[in-house]
Amino acid sequence: MSCTIRLDARLSLACDLYDPCELAADIGTDHAHLPAALLQRGRCQHMILTDLSKSALQNARNEMIRFRLLDRVSLRAGDGLAPLEEPCGMISVTGMGGRTVRDILISGKEKLRGASLVLSAHTDLPLIREAVNRIGYHLDREEPCFCAGRYYLVMRARPGALSVTPQEIRLGGPLFESGSDQLIPWIKRRREVLESSLRGLLSAETPDEELIARVREDIGAYDDFIRKGIKPNER
Repeated sequence: MSCTIRLDARLSLACDLYDPCELAADIGTDHAHLPAALLQRGRCQHMILTDLSKSALQNARNEMIRFRLLDRVSLRAGDGLAPLEEPCGMISVTGMGGRTVRDILISGKEKLRGASLVLSAHTDLPLIREAVNRIGYHLDREEPCFCAGRYYLVMRARPGALSVTPQEIRLGGPLFESGSDQLIPWIKRRREVLESSLRGLLSAETPDEELIARVREDIGAYDDFIRKGIKPNER
């Protein structure tokens, strides 16, 4: 009898953002918990699991055996999107730093072939938003969650570039449409980070007035949303 995979809040959110499809790919799969859940729940029928690390791929293989899903996956070693040889309906890139996710998207954009994307990173979220726009995609969902003592943002991107403002790159766009009960806590936490950055900028020997003004503007945008539900760029 096969086991049923249980996901933490971050991976549960990533799973929820997946469209049903015949074939999907999980890049940097590591423990392969997300693919196992997608396959078990019938969200995807088959999946390609890639990782740069052969030991990580062995871990993924062991998990697929444990969940009796090995016949529905293709395990491939390689960097980023390079191992993908066929079109996928969905591609997920999660559990990495923002710079790594950005580099994967930009260097492997020819491998996307119109797939929708589920993206998550621990750091540098503006770099991901910028990369999404640069490869001719747009974000249609940005959903916050709290997991293992920290906040995460999980994004979904669709083919087709849309115009975005510099502030939307920095703070998010679809994020402010989220109905999540973690949205306000997320914003308050990001505001704290900006306040800390502002204190550092103001104490610098030669303050960067342009950057100081931008950080103050972003703090004001957060404050407006918390008080009135006014999204950035609607003030």
